[in-house]
Formats: sequence, structure tokens, C-alpha cells
Amino acid sequence: MSSKTYIWQDKTKAARGNLSWQLNMKSFGGNKVFYKTEKEARVELKKFLDKEKKELEDSDTWTIHDLLGEFPDKSMMVEWDKRILLVQPLRTFYFAEYVRMKRGKPLPDYFDSYKSIFKSILDINIGNITVGNLLPMNLTVEHCETFILPTLENSGKNGKRSYKTVCEMRSRFNKLMSFAKKRKLISQNPMLEATYDKPLIQEALPLEKISTQYIEDIERAAPKSLLIAYRFAYSTGVRAGEQRALTWNDIWMESFEANINKSAKKKMVDVDTGEIISYGVGYAKTRTSNRIIPIPAPILRELKELFIKLGRPNGKSLVFCTKYGGTIAPSRWKEQLQAVAKKINGKHIRWHDLRHYYASRMLEYYIGDIWTVSNLMGHSNTDITERVYGHWMRDLKKQTKLREDSQKIWGS
Repeated sequence: MSSKTYIWQDKTKAARGNLSWQLNMKSFGGNKVFYKTEKEARVELKKFLDKEKKELEDSDTWTIHDLLGEFPDKSMMVEWDKRILLVQPLRTFYFAEYVRMKRGKPLPDYFDSYKSIFKSILDINIGNITVGNLLPMNLTVEHCETFILPTLENSGKNGKRSYKTVCEMRSRFNKLMSFAKKRKLISQNPMLEATYDKPLIQEALPLEKISTQYIEDIERAAPKSLLIAYRFAYSTGVRAGEQRALTWNDIWMESFEANINKSAKKKMVDVDTGEIISYGVGYAKTRTSNRIIPIPAPILRELKELFIKLGRPNGKSLVFCTKYGGTIAPSRWKEQLQAVAKKINGKHIRWHDLRHYYASRMLEYYIGDIWTVSNLMGHSNTDITERVYGHWMRDLKKQTKLREDSQKIWGS
């Protein structure tokens, strides 16, 4: 590649008598550096390209772990920041992504998630060698289909990982392999060509109804920081994404209602790799998810207290947010809830189960009125409500009939 691609003169800086010859090393993971003369810039570029050439010659000995590099701790980050300023990039994936993060591309939490994901992948055994110790050129489509993807699917902390989670992990590995291709270590990305079919939807087990006693037990043991979000969830039945996207304009205090019209969700998807770049707020799940729901008086009182405590924020501010006012991460409430449940009885509970608890209470109150319950839940039609909660509805009808029959037989 011609040195003209990297070196040119900034006429404005030259006219002011400043260092004007620019050496642009962004494509190598570095920064722009200015020199007094073109010759100085060319000398520095030659030094780097000579080093780049030598590393390319040695790259056929790199393992996948070498290509990834070491995940930076705090001290390494200080060194890496200096490398960026001095245009001394490393030829590793982590360094390249760190540079992108510093320029505002991936969010810090997105960058941090690489560590656990790549550890899970690189530790997988293929015969008598791990993925991390393989040369990129020796990784095949068969390896991906036979060893990596099945192992990822079956090695989650709580058993099997979901199809969606495996696909997200795969997309991160695809990015590493794209980096390998860019570095000319492979000609094709084997993981990109590997087949991983979405599993057929099997008949799900009926939902287990959560007792009010269990909800109260969790409430007593929950940390104070979680309480208002927890109570709001189980007493309104909103989805986690809808709750995380609520602003103060959506809380109608005079009428004791909440306007559900949006959802916090993953957005900024890379069109080539399908990777998630950041989180944000978007449209509600479906058209019928836009709805107005009642807020119980005790919950509204807590919201009013929170509003005052936060200094009466403007209407566009999020109700449930981080201490900096940002969107709460999807896993934050779930992890806190599961930690509390584990202390109580060791059982697994999801944040979405609070929505199911709300549904069970509404079905008990509106017996036979599935339309009302479906609207409160924001379902697109009553068939969904029937499919998810039909067994509860049948149980309630049976209990009601038995109670009425008993009164007829024995008297009220």
C-alpha cells in the first residue's frame, strides 16, 4: 500500500507554522501523529511497516489465543493508552477492540463481555487440543459444527444455553475470525460457514404458578435498591424492557396510570456480523403492547417519593435508571432477583416470572374475562393469553364450579 495513503500535509497547520505532516495510523489501530517534515513521517512509517512485515512472516505460528491477545487489566490499559498516542499498536484482537472502544464504538460493558465469552470458547476441547491452542488456519467448519457450537449450547451455568445466547457468542467469535482474515491468517471464516439450526419448538411444560407467599418472602429479603422496581413489576405485569424504558412523562400520577409505549432493547446491530453494538430505547414489542395500565396506589406513593428524592427530574428522564441516569442493563435486575431467591430456597426465578405472577392475580380477579387480562398484559390477541395461561384459567373455572356445587349440595 502506498505511503501516500498514510502521509499528507495539513495546509492549515503549515500556514500557521505548526507541525503539518500527518501520519495516519488509524487503520493499524493507532492515531494521527504530526511531524515537521515529510521525511520524518516517512521514516516513522517505514519503521512500522518493517515491523508489520516481520510479524506477518511470523504469523503462521500464531494460535487463536495469540491472535486474541491478553485481556487488559488496569495497568495494561495505561500502557495501551500510551501505545495509542505513540502509534505503537499491537496486532491482537483485544487491542484493536480497545482502540475502537476508546473512540466510542463498543460500550465498555460490551467490551468486558468478551472476556467470559472467549474463555468459554477457547477452553473447548477438539480432540486433544483446545480451541485456543489451534492455529486459525487449522480450524475447520466441522470443528465448529461438531465441537464448538454443541459445547456452547450444553455448557451454560444453568444447563442448556438458549439459541439466542449461542448465536450471540458465535457472533463474537465470528468477529475474531474476521480479524484473523484481515490479518491474512485465514482465507475463509469457518464459523461463518458452520450450520447451527434453530431448534424446533417443543411443547413447553405448563407454567408453574408462583405463590403470593413466595413473592412476599423475596420482597422481605430483597436489597433496598431493588424494591421499588420489584414491586412495580409484579403489580403491573409490564415486561422488563417496557419497565426499563419508562420515563416520568409516562407516569400519570393524577389518574394512577402508566403509559406503556416503548421498550428498552438492544440496538445498533452490525449488518455484516449481526453483532450488538449498544443498548437503547425503541418501539414497544408489538402494536398492542402500547397500552395504558393502572398503577396500584401504594406503588404510586413510592414513585412520588422517588420522584422527590431524585430532585424532581424532567419528564424525559428514566424512572428506573443507573446512578448516571442511563438505561439499566438487562441482566441487572435478573441477577439481583436470582441471588435473593437462591438464599430463600435455592430455586431459579426470572424477572419475567413477576409478569406471570401478575397474570395469575388478574385471572383470579377477572374470571372468564380473558379479553381484559389480555389487554392488561399487552398481548397481540387473546389466543396468546389462552396458550400461555390456559391451564390456569381451566383450573380457576374448575375451582369455581366445585365451590358453587358444594354450596348447592350443602347450602351456603
